[in-house]
Amino acid sequence: MSKRREFIKTIGALGIGATIPTLLTQSCANQVYNGTITLLQTTDVHCQIHPHDELFWENDKMVFRKTGGYAQIATAFDELRQQNPNTFIVDTGDMFQGSELAVKTTGKALIPILNSLDYNLYLPGNWEVVYGKWNMERLMYGLNAPKICANMFHDGGMGQCGDLIFAPYYVYKALGQKIGFLGYTDPLVPVRQSPAYSKGIVYTKPEETLAEYIKILKEKEQCTYIIVLAHLGLSQQISLANNPDCQGIDYIFGGDTHERVRKPIQCKFSKVVEPGAFGSFIGKLNLQVNDNQIVSDSYELMEVSSDKYKPKTSIYHYINLLEKPFLQDINKIIGYSSVPLYRYFVIENTMDTLIVEALKWEIGTDIALSKGFRFCPPVCPIPVG
Repeated sequence: MSKRREFIKTIGALGIGATIPTLLTQSCANQVYNGTITLLQTTDVHCQIHPHDELFWENDKMVFRKTGGYAQIATAFDELRQQNPNTFIVDTGDMFQGSELAVKTTGKALIPILNSLDYNLYLPGNWEVVYGKWNMERLMYGLNAPKICANMFHDGGMGQCGDLIFAPYYVYKALGQKIGFLGYTDPLVPVRQSPAYSKGIVYTKPEETLAEYIKILKEKEQCTYIIVLAHLGLSQQISLANNPDCQGIDYIFGGDTHERVRKPIQCKFSKVVEPGAFGSFIGKLNLQVNDNQIVSDSYELMEVSSDKYKPKTSIYHYINLLEKPFLQDINKIIGYSSVPLYRYFVIENTMDTLIVEALKWEIGTDIALSKGFRFCPPVCPIPVG
């Protein structure tokens, strides 16, 4: 613990951390800035590169609509960037696991797709380690934009923290403001998943370093606004936002539990949001700058509707090219269903029912259990699929 604190102090003294270079002159130092900074977030897309059936609960009924798809997300990003050049886009993890294409290519097929969308910053999620530490580093460092995570360390031996795998924070400059981004991934990864996935990585709790990094971002980097990029799950993110160590954090951009937070959750020390999963939504935070000060914020959960956002042609063709060698396996029909298959509810889901009934049928047990992962997007038969 003391060694980690000394390491953080050294980072602050040396000014280690990624920043966007800006040329400052005496004339622009006195410039008065007014306008809007737009921050966009996706998370937990889980390699769902095409539009898919998404489940909504409206007027006490289940409703399915086509949402998502990276070509559609690209169109939305382009439109939002055109509306406001001061736009910064982040993804907070689980980018390389969750589809046949990802399995066939050990996640590598997702790298050119993500790079073509011009994200500005990434945080690794809990599933980035699914192919092992070496592959996780290869995948993350294959992305053009910077990566941050303040609590993932190389194993220095006997489970002790070595060097950080990624930079701990990043500073974005726009309209005379410095916005600090600090990253944390769930320290329970070695417990909630096979420990073989994350072998060679040591995780620490965010509370161990959060307050000191806030001090570095405020005092040394002179940040006027601080956002934590978190892949902790909604309950841990809310707990963190109510922890005194979180004082000084304005927002937590969360991920992991696939929650659709439409109105920011105001906690004791910061606000918490999470923009669903599978590329069905984009979280949009607008910061209003008046006379060189951020005076207000407004948040919106944007639905990436297939009707509203048409696919960006170049990325649509690129995706088809990447999938072509594997189409036979990807499109192999293994069965049919006359009901929608989904995994969103806590008590009973048709996808889990299918899994446990299949286990009982194949193995002949009296009882079968499903762990209830929620990274499976719905499959909606029209009329039978």
